Amino acid sequence: MGGQSTEHEVSLKSGAGVVAALVGAEHIVTPIVIGLDGRWQVGDGEAVGAAEGIATLVGLGVDCVFIALHGTYGEDGRIQGMLDILNIPYTGSGCAASALAMDKVRCKAVVQAQGIRVAGHVALDRATWDADRAQVLEVITQDIGLPCVVKACRGGSSVGVRIVAMPDDLDEALNAVFEVDSYLMVEQFVKGTEVTCGVLDAEASRMIRPLPVTEIVPKDAVFFDYAAKYTPGATEEITPARISPEMTQRVQEAAVYVHDMVGCKGWSRSDFILDEQGPVWIEVNTVPGLTETSLYPQACKAVGISYSAMCVLFVEAAIRNAQLEASAEGTN
Repeated sequence: MGGQSTEHEVSLKSGAGVVAALVGAEHIVTPIVIGLDGRWQVGDGEAVGAAEGIATLVGLGVDCVFIALHGTYGEDGRIQGMLDILNIPYTGSGCAASALAMDKVRCKAVVQAQGIRVAGHVALDRATWDADRAQVLEVITQDIGLPCVVKACRGGSSVGVRIVAMPDDLDEALNAVFEVDSYLMVEQFVKGTEVTCGVLDAEASRMIRPLPVTEIVPKDAVFFDYAAKYTPGATEEITPARISPEMTQRVQEAAVYVHDMVGCKGWSRSDFILDEQGPVWIEVNTVPGLTETSLYPQACKAVGISYSAMCVLFVEAAIRNAQLEASAEGTN
């Protein structure tokens, strides 16, 4: 938990919830907190450098690592790749799927190529912006139009997201988001109902199934931003969503398809905007939040899976998948 991303504090809350749930389910848990400075605190020990922290982790001989890290260095395949090399089972998606899902532009290209409807966009790096700002602004206003959404390509929890309605505000929004990420996306603004759909891929049956669709209605914010996500009472979250059975099925099918196509494991959550033509896929999250206000646990609760049972499912699936992979490698 923790990590070096802008989602450090959210990750700490997610991790604390997971630790409490697993301890309550009689698992032996050693919390590992990664600081913003990259130092590791394993259990009650002193914070040490990453190399020493990793060595301590290996020495513990754990059955599984529960990844409650969000954002860069935690949700983007880097920690997953390290654990793969160390041959330590871990919860959630693997290295490749995590890296793809974290890159909004490339993941969107893959999803769109498979026929899933997405919003139009242009991608932009800092060097291009600095080289010819006037040309960039002209391309955005002509090809994307206003209002538009400026977002960091590798961010999460709506950190580094701006909605721009007026031409005079676009320059400032781009500069602000470039402070978060050197690579960003300017996306067409889709007006409609915001929904999200979790996917559960951790049961012993190995069946991938969608969870109920949740409708998101921020009370004061323009969109489901950081404050709306993590401030209790700031957003009305309605499960199941107040949409037709047909629309529910379309959203759930798209969420499961994206989960499978990207290569996610264990769990994921896809976000959508519903306009007059139907669902517009926004992004997939491979390590959705696990705080008391987070959407994925709420969807699990709606189908009778408690928070504790959900965490146990993820651990059991990680260990089971590792055993199956080891068996397959042994056979080969």
